[in-house]
Amino acid sequence: MYLPDILHTISNRLQEQNATAIVVGGCVRDHFLKLPVKDYDVEVYGLEDMDLLVQILEDYGSVNFVGKSFGVLKFQHEGEEYDFSFPRREEKEGDGHRGFAVRVDGAMGFLEAARRRDFTLNAMGYDLQKQIFLDPFDGIRDMEQQTLRHIDKQTFVEDPLRVYRAVQFCARFGYDLAEETFFLCRKMVASGMLEQLAHERIYIEWKKLLLQSPKPSVGFELMRSLGILQYFPELEALVSLPQSPQWHPEGDVWVHTLMSIDAMVALLGKDQKQNLKYLFAILCHDLGKATTTTMDEEGRIRAIGHEYEGVAL
Repeated sequence: MYLPDILHTISNRLQEQNATAIVVGGCVRDHFLKLPVKDYDVEVYGLEDMDLLVQILEDYGSVNFVGKSFGVLKFQHEGEEYDFSFPRREEKEGDGHRGFAVRVDGAMGFLEAARRRDFTLNAMGYDLQKQIFLDPFDGIRDMEQQTLRHIDKQTFVEDPLRVYRAVQFCARFGYDLAEETFFLCRKMVASGMLEQLAHERIYIEWKKLLLQSPKPSVGFELMRSLGILQYFPELEALVSLPQSPQWHPEGDVWVHTLMSIDAMVALLGKDQKQNLKYLFAILCHDLGKATTTTMDEEGRIRAIGHEYEGVAL
């Protein structure tokens, strides 16, 4: 696995302190998916003194302390940014993503830390010193089988946003949701756990679904299957809403909308802000049909004025 030389240099310095540096998360996942690696996240094990880590990092670049209270340091070296963190324990104390008590635990092992991650494909690591991959929950096997699987039921449900993450991962990578993960997510939706999520966090996952997936329809159909559309009634109203088979042989308005959004992906340019506007426009272009669709005496299905009604929505 290719990694910047600076990470090996810092790893050697940490080894002198009997500490271990392990590259974790999306960086390792994207290596196996043969995708460009954009972010490097490094967890440091066996070192309980964060100030010592700061001293080592500052020998090679600058350190941003914005996430220090959560055990995270932003390290900049030659124009590139890297995240260095300590393993931490998070205990649920309230609703929402802020309802956690976070405690840094430098003595925690990699297995225990990896168990707290969301999916097996995100729980892999690369030991910089031993130069070996760590895969305690068979993430490589699941990727080979194109399956998205949660790791631990107890920790997974602590953050309901993981349901939305499941949706966008399945759409981005073309994976199937493991049966046990599907039913766990559906149970979380049915219990109302997603109601506590901040809209800003949901929006981030929607952006990933729309901008990073070759077929966003996969994610939206999974939302429907999981019951998430109850939180988006304007979209839910499109499911099974009939259209004239003369003009729309593909099926109902929901099917038409999903086909349209997939087609839009192939037409996108490089301006991501503009792309997002186009995709949301396509997603919402037939919302007005929910309140304007009628059938005349001859059995013809019409939605007169739906384009104007949709603007109001």
